[in-house]
Amino acid sequence: MARKEKLPKKKKSFIRRLFKWTGLTLLFLLIAIILIPIIFKDEIKEMVLKEVSKSLKADVTIKDFDLTFLSTFPNVTIQLYDTKVTGRTEFKGVELASVKNIEAHVGLWDVIGGDEIEIDEVHISDAKFDVRVDPEGKANYDIVIPTDSLPEADQEPSKFKMSLKEYSLKNIEIVYDDQASDMYANIKNLNHTGEGDLTADVIDFATSTQMDELTFEMEGLSYLSKVKTNADVNLLMEFKEDDSKFTLKENHFTLNNFNMSLDGFYQMLKDYDQIDLKLNTKEISFKDLLSLVPSFYQSGYESMIAKGNLKMNGEVKGRLDEKNLPGWDFGLNVNKAMIQYAGLGSISNINVDAGSKFAGGSNLDKMTLDVTKFHSEFVGNLIDANLKLRNPITDPLINSNIKARVNMATIGKVMPLAEGESYKGKLNADVALNGRMSAIETEQYEKFDAKGLIELFDFLYKSKDLNEDVNVKDLTFRFSPQNLSLEKMHASMGKSDFAMDGKIDNYLGYLFGNNEKDQLLKGAFNFNSNNLDLDQLMGVSGTSAPAANPESAQPAPVDPNAEPLLIPENVDFNLNTNVQKLHYNGIDVNNIKGNVNVKEEVASLNGLTMNTMGGTVGLRGSYSSKDHNKPAIDLGYNLKEIDIKEITSHFLTIGKLAPVAKYATGKFSSNLNMKGDLTKALEPVYNTLTGDGDFFTNTVTVSGFEPLKKLGDALSMDKISNQTFKDVKAFFSFKDGKMSLKKPLKIKMSGIDTEVTGSTSFTQDIDYKMAMQIPKEMIPGGIIKAAEQGIAKVNGIAPKLSLASIPDVIPVNALVGGTVTKPVIKTDFKEALLKATGNLKDNLKEKGKEMLDKAKDSVKTIVKDKVDEVKKDLIAEKNKIMADAQKEADKVKAEAKKAGDQIRTEADKQCNDAMTAAGSNPLKKKAAEIACKEGKKKADNSANKLEQEAQTKADNIMNKAQEKADAVK
Repeated sequence: MARKEKLPKKKKSFIRRLFKWTGLTLLFLLIAIILIPIIFKDEIKEMVLKEVSKSLKADVTIKDFDLTFLSTFPNVTIQLYDTKVTGRTEFKGVELASVKNIEAHVGLWDVIGGDEIEIDEVHISDAKFDVRVDPEGKANYDIVIPTDSLPEADQEPSKFKMSLKEYSLKNIEIVYDDQASDMYANIKNLNHTGEGDLTADVIDFATSTQMDELTFEMEGLSYLSKVKTNADVNLLMEFKEDDSKFTLKENHFTLNNFNMSLDGFYQMLKDYDQIDLKLNTKEISFKDLLSLVPSFYQSGYESMIAKGNLKMNGEVKGRLDEKNLPGWDFGLNVNKAMIQYAGLGSISNINVDAGSKFAGGSNLDKMTLDVTKFHSEFVGNLIDANLKLRNPITDPLINSNIKARVNMATIGKVMPLAEGESYKGKLNADVALNGRMSAIETEQYEKFDAKGLIELFDFLYKSKDLNEDVNVKDLTFRFSPQNLSLEKMHASMGKSDFAMDGKIDNYLGYLFGNNEKDQLLKGAFNFNSNNLDLDQLMGVSGTSAPAANPESAQPAPVDPNAEPLLIPENVDFNLNTNVQKLHYNGIDVNNIKGNVNVKEEVASLNGLTMNTMGGTVGLRGSYSSKDHNKPAIDLGYNLKEIDIKEITSHFLTIGKLAPVAKYATGKFSSNLNMKGDLTKALEPVYNTLTGDGDFFTNTVTVSGFEPLKKLGDALSMDKISNQTFKDVKAFFSFKDGKMSLKKPLKIKMSGIDTEVTGSTSFTQDIDYKMAMQIPKEMIPGGIIKAAEQGIAKVNGIAPKLSLASIPDVIPVNALVGGTVTKPVIKTDFKEALLKATGNLKDNLKEKGKEMLDKAKDSVKTIVKDKVDEVKKDLIAEKNKIMADAQKEADKVKAEAKKAGDQIRTEADKQCNDAMTAAGSNPLKKKAAEIACKEGKKKADNSANKLEQEAQTKADNIMNKAQEKADAVK
């Protein structure tokens, strides 16, 4: 057979090979997609936490962390869940940020390489930001530690680099409370996106913003209130070495129904800034403008008809540097406008002509402010006003007229009112001001024309939000150059009536003045009332009663974010009070007289007296809000014949200071002086309270007080549990969170003379010693039997004690510890009885002598041999204790000095950086100078405080060491 020829091997097709390698590649990618997040998850998380912990002065927590690139391949998505940033020092416990989800996109090879990770997208959703600035200018967002302040090991560049091309914020709430600048903003449901290569020199940046509510307030004035906001802004940003320019391209802003856009640019040059911005409001109507006024927008706005001609212009243009400000021209003109709600009358003939101009430059005295016309009419009522202001910097010239004739009952005919809301009464106003501030400052009142009055007659206001109707029979304010005089006011609410009169001085300086002296508002008023029922006015029904179980009485929950009551810093008011009868918190108070002064953020009570709770009360003291985060009190009282039950049922603080008062009945007199801090919710910070006082009572009965009950059990004397004390005189002080008796309290309990010393903490811990002189006829049989058993153990017999052998009085000590509700009692009653009869002393002495004689010789021998050795060891040990302590004390002081020097150095650096960043901008430079001065002052104070604390700590170390050395024997 012929051999079959071997055929060549057939090659696989290209398509099959392509599918094979493509399949392998996809398989590899699938495996990588699964494994890479698992492999690098912990490494990335550790890197994130390391970067955060080394660079922030705040506590950061992350509940969960994840990596994925299924939806963003070839980028890796880093996801942080439930991230919180919480303050450590001045803002301890305040959450700066609470973010449900943070998502960042980074390159896959950055993750694998690990040397540097560039973040090109960040998305934040469901977050709350609580931004605060305290009165001294400290901000809770200032949490980044400067790189040069970090330890050398942490000064290496961060592995994370921002190269953003896109970011977004979704469902964000922001609260901004700047107490230093008196600014407040609240944003609800913010949604914002931004796109553009932020690493380029020329950036075409597009943003879109929506807010459900925007509120902005500054210096007590509300500029925006719950305004719905939308903004689409395209911004061209050009960066050169000495020139940065920001040009507004297509942009559109909507505030409620008010639509506008801005055209122009802001350019930052080497030595100055150039601004050219113009407001475009061509498409808005009069009704759109009214949407910014809450009273119109929040009450039937959609069905409201508004007509009239409207013109609005706004322009800022010119140079901004150390000396010059850009010019501006703002104007608003409304002509023959009308407003009418469905089914109601109209507010007609509305005319407004107002504006402000400044040509630009360094002389702000050339700025003008004019309200040439403000006029409206409705249902026979008239409001007419104008204002002219010139030379606002050097010597303001004010020319203003206000006229109004309003029948308050007609307001409901042109404006929709809330259910149950109504007005009655007549308002007349006719005020004219014309003159320069210099005439007021030099008391040349004849050169300043200020006259007119505001009157209100038979005013009645009803509202579902008020517990009682407001009724003002008459009110008259009269204007003069010197003051604004409240000539009379007679008003009532429910059962309450009150009348006031007084004067407000320097009201013109307060409104238009340029210096601190001008801006101080002074006032003096008299307040009189025959009956003031505050419970009724606040909606409190019935009479307050003590809790059935005093220990269960708890104060109302406190809002941790509550703001304290702040006293204005630029007012000086005096209020003289005379109230015949007052009802508050279930207490009836009569004949209230005294003075309240409000000045420089402090409210003071002077000579306030009243009759209440069965006796008389005198109060003096002050409340200070100079530290807005920590109000302080300095109070004192003088109480005479006050009912104990009444005062403890209405004032929970009494139960903290003297827990026994909850279980006592009777009357007492007392004097007290107290200083301390309050929380923002005005609750006492008990461990800061210091002071002293006294307590006197002729008769007081105590029942159900657990420490007395336990003492009776310990002494086998039931009648001690309930006591009536006579002629009690106690002197006390409180400090470091506890109230202590200044000197022994002498009382008689069931015929037992007792001397009490000790203290009660505000957390209800008790620590007392009671030295009792117990008459022998009161000794319980059980105690005598226990004493006989004690003698038997010593003597080996069972003797019988006879009353004749017991002294007339047995001194017994009782130690009372634990808490008010769970006291722990220890007494030496049995030992005291044995000692008093002589049995304990004689028998123990005899037995001890016998044992001592047997051991005497051997002990003497051992002691003699060792005494020299022991002395040497003791001296060496004492020296070592003191030397070690000195090293520790020196180390504490050295560390404090180093930390203080670092604080001062950091303040100098921050100052230099701020001045450099301010450049030639006068506003920024002035702000930087102020910040520098304050920063250096605070840094120096902080450094000095650290060094003082270190010295104190070092002294304590040495003192304790000396005590320890002295104890070595």
